[in-house]
Amino acid sequence: MEMPRDFVGYANKPPAFEWPGGARLALNVVVNYEEGSERNRVDGDEELEPLTEASYPVRPGEREFVAESVYEYGSRVGIWRIIDLFDKYQVRPTIFTCAVAMERNPIVTQAFVERGYDMVGHGYRWISHFTMAEDEERDQIRKAVESVKRTTGKRMIGWFTRPPQTINTRRILVEEGFLFDSGAINDDLPYFQEVKGRPFLIVPYTLDINDIRFWKGGMFLADHFASYAIDAFDALHRESARVPRMMSVGLHPRVIGRPGRILGLDRFLAHVRDYKDVWVAPRTEIARAWAERFAPPNTWNWPA
Repeated sequence: MEMPRDFVGYANKPPAFEWPGGARLALNVVVNYEEGSERNRVDGDEELEPLTEASYPVRPGEREFVAESVYEYGSRVGIWRIIDLFDKYQVRPTIFTCAVAMERNPIVTQAFVERGYDMVGHGYRWISHFTMAEDEERDQIRKAVESVKRTTGKRMIGWFTRPPQTINTRRILVEEGFLFDSGAINDDLPYFQEVKGRPFLIVPYTLDINDIRFWKGGMFLADHFASYAIDAFDALHRESARVPRMMSVGLHPRVIGRPGRILGLDRFLAHVRDYKDVWVAPRTEIARAWAERFAPPNTWNWPA
């Protein structure tokens, strides 16, 4: 059976390891850039995007302008607040990249490129693949790769499907030449999973250290985000005195980019800045560092 469940992982024997520069903890900050690629009537979608901060009933086939404007805020205003903070703290994030969103805002795309942000595929559009046949899913992944290559000049080698992914996703990624997938939240370290009889790299993500909890009722104040993220960081940093650790932070321009929330991210980044043994790094660089050290023989797509 493809993708068997693993309840053991590294258990009580995590690998002995130091991140580049002797760091104890690798921190990856992710911006999910989806604005303009969500489901909406303008793009011919029969269903409207259900994940939004505010939605109002409309008659069948009509546009929902408030939900549309929520997403527009992220690309018009929110993303620039986030970029300003990254400039302030010299953070080079990973962009979970929806290709259509990048196509529709070339000014933002250029800002990403000029700063050398890391690009990881997040779909041609921000839609789940779980209802797709294999050929359709493969076509969506290929379209995303080609589009982002046109807009940024670089070929992505990492992927994160809008959950849930399909039973075919990782096999398709292997066949399409990807180095790693981030469609898992089951560990605090990268690991290898067998795909088509050979090891394939998984770099886990997070849904708890994630600003989407503002929309899902888990957070309300900027301090809630800062406090939770700082507590997670402190716990992982303490553990990293014994074993290597990785931390992910998930952001969305339309969410954390609001003025009442952005200070939560500011406070977290200010806290992290005081630690000299933390490697704040793009996800693709983390994947490469792990693979260089731990890739088993006959690993898929390594080196890339």
